[in-house]
Amino acid sequence: MRKQSGAGTLAALALTCVFGVTLLLSLAAGAGVYRRVADRVDESSQSRVSLSYMAALLHGYDEAGMAEAGTYGDGGAVFLYQEIDGLIYETILYVYDGQLREMLCEKGWEQDAEFGGPISPAQALEVSEPVPGLLRLVLTGPDGTKQTADVYIRSEG
Repeated sequence: MRKQSGAGTLAALALTCVFGVTLLLSLAAGAGVYRRVADRVDESSQSRVSLSYMAALLHGYDEAGMAEAGTYGDGGAVFLYQEIDGLIYETILYVYDGQLREMLCEKGWEQDAEFGGPISPAQALEVSEPVPGLLRLVLTGPDGTKQTADVYIRSEG
C-alpha cells in the first residue's frame, strides 16, 4: 500500500479554502448590488405611488368645480372640495418640509403647512391646468427625479 504525502492533502485543502473565500466574496458583492438596486426601486416607486394616489383622489372628486390647481405654502397644490352637512371642506395636497402632505380642513380656514399628514418623501409639486379640465401634476422625488401625471377631470370636459 502506498502512503499519500501531506502535500496532496494540503493542496486540496488550500483549493477548497480558495473556493470558499471566492464564494463568500461573490455573495457579499451580490448583496451590495442587490441593496443598491432595491433602494433605487423603492425611491422610484414612492414617486409613482404618490402620483397614482393623487390621480385616484382627483378621479374621486370628478365633479365640476370640485378640484382645482393652486398654491399652498411655497409651492403648487391640488385643492379638492366636498360638501358635508352643508359645510364645504377642502383636501389640500402639497409638499412641505421634504414630504408630500395631505390636509383636510374647512374651506377658508388658515392652517400652517406643517399640520398636513405626510404621505411620502418629495422635494416639490408643480400643478398646472394647461387646458380647462386637465390637471398636470409634476412631482419631484427625494432624489430629484420628476414624475408627471396628466389627470383629466371628465365632468368638466
